[in-house]
Amino acid sequence: MKRYIFLIATILLVVSCKQSRLAIDVREVDFINKSHVTLKGFEVDAQWPLGLLDITVSDSFLIVKTQGKGPRMHVYSDDYDYLGQYCFIGRAGNEFITEASMPAKQIFKTADGKTLIPLKDSGYGHKVMDLQQSLKSKITVITQQDDFTGERIFPISDGNVIHTLGVDFDYVFLDNDINHTFQMYNPVVEYGKVLIEPSCAVMYDTVCVKSIKLWDHFDKDDENYINGRLYKHPGRNLIIDPLTDMDYIIFFDLDNERNFAIHQSGSPSFDNKPEPEIVGEFKLPDGQIIYEYKHTPHFIGFACTDSFFMLLYFAGDYSTQVPDSDQAAPELLIFDWDGNFLKSAKMDVRITNIGYDERKQILYGVDYPNDRIICYDMSDFMSDM
Repeated sequence: MKRYIFLIATILLVVSCKQSRLAIDVREVDFINKSHVTLKGFEVDAQWPLGLLDITVSDSFLIVKTQGKGPRMHVYSDDYDYLGQYCFIGRAGNEFITEASMPAKQIFKTADGKTLIPLKDSGYGHKVMDLQQSLKSKITVITQQDDFTGERIFPISDGNVIHTLGVDFDYVFLDNDINHTFQMYNPVVEYGKVLIEPSCAVMYDTVCVKSIKLWDHFDKDDENYINGRLYKHPGRNLIIDPLTDMDYIIFFDLDNERNFAIHQSGSPSFDNKPEPEIVGEFKLPDGQIIYEYKHTPHFIGFACTDSFFMLLYFAGDYSTQVPDSDQAAPELLIFDWDGNFLKSAKMDVRITNIGYDERKQILYGVDYPNDRIICYDMSDFMSDM
């Protein structure tokens, strides 16, 4: 889901600082072009479904998300035995009208040992799938659902509120509860004027219990650089937002009321935005010219443990020096949840989504165009962590 955030960072000889346009601290770090090894993977020999999108590891299960007209979820054992297909499109109580996506790849673990998967049906709310009961009964077992269609009330900087129906936003679930969410909203820009700055809010049902101010000032042209995607720590109310168009990762530590960002030292910032490179143009019937700009994604794909998270990175020299960007392989960057860069590696093939089995120290990468899953033995690489 596309939504926007604003950040600004300048390079100062301090660990962190508060910028004139930013209401949170930014810490300069160094993580670009630090990969000195290339991880060699192999194609997993299993009967994967067509339309592979993503993979998530939960205990000894591999949860594979797909697109198309058939079931949207396939479950395998970590030995690649096929265990079943779930989340069909339809109008039954355990089916989905539009999709069955996993917001932020979240999985709930309950005190009594259940594994619950919250699933989004765009425009029709959420349903929570009980994984163990679904595997046992061979059908999709739904334990909870809501009718969340995007209507929320959230505060803006002058203390007023606005109805959010029709305003695009991203979100994650808090407290293992689909009715508790952290939401981030797009700015509202009309005719070149910023009407509402990007906003963050903690919501319990339709009630805003906390708002977070990120910007002291937001410009209209900032909106082209602040795309991102929210992800959450497995057990804590700690959220990250890696941006796809700049070298920023934003952290929201709700449990400790600590919000900050890290930024690659020396890379373009919101004080020094890069000039977009025009690669094409289209002339409309009315004579207006629409320009096509070169886009190099930065952070894409996510996997995590309680101790660290992994991101795929496509904006380093290793990826950008490949003549055909569609064939460029990414780097794998690993950070701890305090924003410290730990290590990185080059991937041998292009993958766009990942899942990590901490118990077996295996990384899975989705080769989307070729419907392949690539397996990486990470035991040597992770031995010093």
